[in-house]
Amino acid sequence: MKKHLELLRSVVAAVLVVALMFCNPINAMAQGGKLSEGAQLVLRVSEDFNSANKADTGILNAVVDNDVYSADGTAVLIKAGTPAYIEFTAESNGSWGKAGKICFTNAFTKAVDDKRVALRLSSCKKGGSKLGGVIVLSVLFFPIGLISGCMKGSMPKISQGTTFSATVMQDMVVE
Repeated sequence: MKKHLELLRSVVAAVLVVALMFCNPINAMAQGGKLSEGAQLVLRVSEDFNSANKADTGILNAVVDNDVYSADGTAVLIKAGTPAYIEFTAESNGSWGKAGKICFTNAFTKAVDDKRVALRLSSCKKGGSKLGGVIVLSVLFFPIGLISGCMKGSMPKISQGTTFSATVMQDMVVE
C-alpha cells in the first residue's frame, strides 16, 4: 500500500510538472503583450539629411532609441536599435528670401514579432529666411536692388543623431 501511494504521488507530481511547463503564465507574458496607442518612443536619425538634395516627399532612415514595453510593463515589444523609417514632406525655398520647410508626420518600425508598427510624429523644421536682406538691398539700391528678389532662403538640414518623439498610432497585440 505504501509503494502504491508513493507511485501515485510520483505520477501526480510528473503530471503537474508537465502541466506547468506548457501552461506557465509567466512564460506567456514574457513573450508578448499589448502595445498601446499613444505609447511614447524616441527615434534617432541615422544619417545626415540635407533637404536641398531631396525630392518633395521621401523617407529618412532612423533607429528606435529606447526599448518600448507592453502596457503592463512586463515585456519589451520594440527593442532599442530597431530600424525605423520617417516619412517627410518638403516645401521648397523660394524667391524673395522665403525659407524652405520640412515636416515629419509619420514613421514606421517593427515590433519583436516583425509586425509593422505605425508611428505619429509632429515636427517641422524651417530653414533660414533671407527676407530681411532682400528688403534692405531692394530699398538701398532701388531699382537695381529689386534683382535681389531672386535670392532664395535656405532649406533645413537634419544632422545624424537628431531625435524625434513619436507615438504609436493604434493598439496592437505583439506575440
